[in-house]
Amino acid sequence: MTVATPLTIVAFALPAGLATDHPDRGHWQQTLNHCFVNTQTQPWRQAQRKSTLELPDTAMSACHEMAWAQALGWHVSDGQIPLAAVAAQDHDLHCPAGHGWAFIDAVHWHISQGQVNLSLPTPITPDETEALRRAMLPYLTQDGIELHAYLPGRWLAHASVFKHLSSVSLDRVDGQRIDHWLQPSSIAAQTQAQRMLRRLQNEMQMLFYTHAINDHRTVALNSVWFSGTGDLPKVNTPTVKRDVVLHQGLRQAWLSHNPEVFVPAFTAVLQDTIAPALARQEQVLLCEPTRSVLLENAPLGLRFKFQQWLRPPKLSDLLL
Repeated sequence: MTVATPLTIVAFALPAGLATDHPDRGHWQQTLNHCFVNTQTQPWRQAQRKSTLELPDTAMSACHEMAWAQALGWHVSDGQIPLAAVAAQDHDLHCPAGHGWAFIDAVHWHISQGQVNLSLPTPITPDETEALRRAMLPYLTQDGIELHAYLPGRWLAHASVFKHLSSVSLDRVDGQRIDHWLQPSSIAAQTQAQRMLRRLQNEMQMLFYTHAINDHRTVALNSVWFSGTGDLPKVNTPTVKRDVVLHQGLRQAWLSHNPEVFVPAFTAVLQDTIAPALARQEQVLLCEPTRSVLLENAPLGLRFKFQQWLRPPKLSDLLL
């Protein structure tokens, strides 16, 4: 068996503030570069960008999810990375052969002037989660969906409707506009499964709108999102073995869209996770939902040292 270079995937590590058209790009660059100048960890300062990848706007899976599945040697399609099936397996949950697994998340939709933005309002308490479960259960049961507790505000569900279904990852849309995912070219173009889930989504919106839990919440839980669908790949002996680590601790800092919040959190991950991985000659993949940058350690030859002396490296350039 071939052993591939270990890979560390860091989700939500590429801030949107570095985009060329971002109005505050200069401030983002300055803050990130100041962090880089003050970082003396040599392996990080030797890092070089090996490649970049940008997903199309129509991509349903987030970059870090697709990279994780591919690094495991799985052949999966966009929108069918079996995150829910993995979670069910980890919790020793089973479903009939004709069913598939999915996540159902309680979310907040902010609707203004035809635009719909999705967010995950936290915290969600266990009591709120159980109250919503009891409210949803009759509707879901009627459509053959069985619900299991998983995390506050998140449930595991299985049903025939989820079998072979492509879904938009929650990490792909959290903090983003979702109206284009809700308005297909025509109802006739939707599959029967898509029409059923859209109907359920509408029913949950009406149910949650007047639910008592929102009387005391700052941000209402007023809709649900279906994601994580896909079947677990058949177990085969892999020809290539690769150790893969997925780090997702930067989500909230990334969603703040604030360099003063993001950069300190990124610096901690840089020192605790990224630099040690590079020091071990591993590859590091930094991601945001639709873009990734692959880094690897490079030996400091005389020419490289001279170039660093002439033009000290900038973190913002490395991440672009």
